[in-house]
Amino acid sequence: MTTMTSARLTRPAASIAYRSLGEGPPLLLLHATLSSSRQLQALATRLAERHRVVAVDRRGSGDSAPAAGTPSSPIDVAVHVADLAALIDAEALHGCLVVGHSYGGCLALELAARRPDLVTAAWTYEPPYGPLAPPAVQSHMADVARRTLEAAAQRGPAAAAEVFMAGVSGQAAVDALSATARERIGRAGFGAVADAPLLGLDADGLARIACPVAVATGGASGPLYVAIAEALAGRILGAVVSSIPGVDHMAPVTRPDIIAAAVEAFLDP
Repeated sequence: MTTMTSARLTRPAASIAYRSLGEGPPLLLLHATLSSSRQLQALATRLAERHRVVAVDRRGSGDSAPAAGTPSSPIDVAVHVADLAALIDAEALHGCLVVGHSYGGCLALELAARRPDLVTAAWTYEPPYGPLAPPAVQSHMADVARRTLEAAAQRGPAAAAEVFMAGVSGQAAVDALSATARERIGRAGFGAVADAPLLGLDADGLARIACPVAVATGGASGPLYVAIAEALAGRILGAVVSSIPGVDHMAPVTRPDIIAAAVEAFLDP
């Protein structure tokens, strides 16, 4: 059985937690907003059949969240990219495949664009790349970010998490949370504040990506992700867009077998 090990990387004003397992070519795994590497453990285990997987709790999320009582604030993409580059150096992951879910997918693309020396390929699932969304969607995203930051300032990170989730998935999704799920979501409030403004995404810089890129969407997700995927393909030379039938936005968490198979198909066309 593959053993998962946990470690931390000291960074300016942060301690970045990550988990490693498996052997083989390096793979960096990046989670979504309101999530962490723990939620991707099943996917990491499946991918570790062929790779050395390093699953990161991004700055502001999971075990890399600041201590309770610490003010929360948005985090620029450049800070995340610097954290990931430092982790790649520390763990000798140069030439890695980067797999990213949702906002983790946005960071996978930004890492490939800004540090092409570190990335050999990027596989992303439904990245909410706001600058390339239709104008009405951009306006909605900006409003969700504004309300998330207001909730954090007025009522704290747990309230920010619920406001963000309601803005993205609808209030009914928040109302349907079990007590356990509501507690977990509440603990992810720092991540919601960190990610919601999509601070620092550089659509023009995507043209610098030189490695193979895949942008996958779920057949059971809404059309927004398809529109963004197609826009990304227009900015990234050679990017491949695909749809995975029957799965929704949470597939990397709920259907890790299907997602792992899609990653493997990308690597072995």
